[in-house]
Amino acid sequence: MSPLKTRHLELTVLAVVMAFLLAITLAVSSLIWREHEDALRNSAAQSSRFVGGAVAALNRTLLGIDVLLASLEESLALSEQHLDTLDTAQASAMLRSIVGRNLMLRRLALLDAQSHVLAASSFSTIPALPDDFLTRVSAPQVFDLKISAPVRENSNDEHVLFLARQLKLADGTRVVALAEVLVMQLNTIMVQGADISGLEVTLERSNGQLLAGMPAQDKLLGTLLPHALPQGLLDTQSRPARLTGQPALVSTQSILYDDVLIAASVPLEAALTGWRAERDFIAWGALVFAAMILAAGGFAVWYLARMAQARLTIKHSKAEIEHLAFYDHLTNLPNRLLLTDRINHALINSQRKQTFGVLLFLDLDNFKNINDTQGHDVGDLLLKQVALRLTSHVRAHDTVARLGGDEFVVLLEDLSKNSLEAAELAKRIGKTLSSQLALPYELASQSHKSSASIGATLFGADSASAAELLKQADIAMYRAKAQGRNDLCFFDPQMQADISAHAALEADLQQAVVQHQFVLFYQPQVTAHGVVMGAEVLIRWQHPTRGMVPPVQFIPVAEESDVINDIGLWVLQTACQQLSQWQQDPSTAQLQLAVNVSARQFRQTDFVALVKAVIGQTGIQPHGLKLELTESLVLDNIDDTIAKMTALKALGVRFSMDDFGTGQSSLSYLTRLPLDQLKIDQSFVRNIGIKPSDGMIVQTIIGMATNLGLEVIAEGVETPDQQAFLAHHGCTLYQGYLFGKPSPLPGFEALLHPHLLPA
Repeated sequence: MSPLKTRHLELTVLAVVMAFLLAITLAVSSLIWREHEDALRNSAAQSSRFVGGAVAALNRTLLGIDVLLASLEESLALSEQHLDTLDTAQASAMLRSIVGRNLMLRRLALLDAQSHVLAASSFSTIPALPDDFLTRVSAPQVFDLKISAPVRENSNDEHVLFLARQLKLADGTRVVALAEVLVMQLNTIMVQGADISGLEVTLERSNGQLLAGMPAQDKLLGTLLPHALPQGLLDTQSRPARLTGQPALVSTQSILYDDVLIAASVPLEAALTGWRAERDFIAWGALVFAAMILAAGGFAVWYLARMAQARLTIKHSKAEIEHLAFYDHLTNLPNRLLLTDRINHALINSQRKQTFGVLLFLDLDNFKNINDTQGHDVGDLLLKQVALRLTSHVRAHDTVARLGGDEFVVLLEDLSKNSLEAAELAKRIGKTLSSQLALPYELASQSHKSSASIGATLFGADSASAAELLKQADIAMYRAKAQGRNDLCFFDPQMQADISAHAALEADLQQAVVQHQFVLFYQPQVTAHGVVMGAEVLIRWQHPTRGMVPPVQFIPVAEESDVINDIGLWVLQTACQQLSQWQQDPSTAQLQLAVNVSARQFRQTDFVALVKAVIGQTGIQPHGLKLELTESLVLDNIDDTIAKMTALKALGVRFSMDDFGTGQSSLSYLTRLPLDQLKIDQSFVRNIGIKPSDGMIVQTIIGMATNLGLEVIAEGVETPDQQAFLAHHGCTLYQGYLFGKPSPLPGFEALLHPHLLPA
């Protein structure tokens, strides 16, 4: 090699080194920036989740106190009393009893418009109320809960908040029901379960007045914080932290009452702590790698000077030898050596990402016959076309390899985090490849047909070695050949059984719709007087060989495909047909039927049109039809939900929110939905008298429904004590085994006779 060419190569090496260094710099900068943005996004999401939980917890607490204060009008019989006839001693005793049962309250009191104490749970000195607080509470037409500014108690130097609402006496005199709550108790409710480094939490008004805060800032309580925050739905922005003023991510959301919101501030310093460690690690790693590249480049320049002549001799041979070492010479696919390396990388990747992949081992059926009858040239043409078809029907990052002869391997990575889903997807891909390989081949002006037997094995985080996976797939392939060829088998018998059972059940469901194998059961819904006012329809599957199949076994499978839409339409049509028959009989004309709607069914673009069509075909009065929607369904694409509900509501269709209390619904959204009814989830009803917190949740839901003007019905009522508790707190509609199990139509219609109902 001439000195000029050697110099050219040296300059090329230096250019490559510089390019690598530039690429490393850009890659590291990009990675550090992405990690920086990810850290901020993660912190913002964590802050938003915390605020949502804190608002929900505080809303439940304040709603309970609001309901308690409102109930004093009945508890103290104020609507029957005059100011001069009020029994102060008796009223005070009642207030003491209520405070004794409620850990949140320090004191309850009843005041007149001049701040005179009419009755109190404790007559120790009540701190002076903030200016204009009673004026706000006592204003005409104000009958909702008001929250005072923080007040310091002189006796123990603690801060308290006053919660008050206006009540009326018999003569129309306005009085104020006042509850005293420790600020630190509200702090505890807001931050319970929080584990966010550097978190600052504030409860403040829209004008910035601080009502409570963590970490505790007693000197700031009652003052106006700078930069008042926006009211409304959940919002996260980059702002100064509310207490310290540091640059921070601040999430805000309004609570139900009195123009008050919760703000969670995560200082950027805390949010980026982990990122800084990662940044330093990446930077040091990049420096080490850059140093290695520089060293390698220097060594290469030195080595080039000594090996220029040798390279000149073998340069035509730096690429052919390498290609022959890793690729099949006939199909240009990776060979066993390169495949093994990629399988090892796939195993590492699966362990890191906690995902599953599949190895497919393909062997052409009767390939030897083509070689023997048509010659090896024709056989080679077939192998090339097989390679082309395989690579054309897998993803770009999948690997198709040839092991030799007529054996091919397909490596499918990152299919799913769920093993069954990964296997199901691999089965579909395998079937696609099988169908493609079964298409005719044009070889030497003649048409030939072939097929393939495919063995599959699943791999994940704790899978065996590459050699073991190839062995497993090979065993499964021979099992496919033994079963008649042109088939796919999984190495794991249980996985194969699960996939087969899943596929069989889905196929049976499609037949069940065509062959009318479904039946409806009816579970009564009754009033407090034992009158059956309607029923919820529940689907059952009368399978010719499986027998009666409950919904829990087939609904999840149906919801994975569009067959749930066909089933849902059948249920709606059948229910409306029955409703039409009832509405023609005066004795049953007022009955209502509740029909559950799945998420996939509701999200159909023509769902409203389908419901309208069913109503028109059956001729029902729409007010007898009640559609039950879950919280998760309703809150997914809320604008689409409201539009569809509003359109059907205009026809007279009623709506009930099923399993209420188990989701994460926002109260602000709840007020926007055209609902008629809330359905208390049976998990809370079941724990009445057993788990006090669930009983409190039931009371809260009933109070919330009452305030929103909604019906409330409890499902899962099984005992008289549960019914008595619900009735005592204002729930007068029930569904459960106490009144009747789900049964076919004749059994339900028998319950319409009053003498058959429980006392």
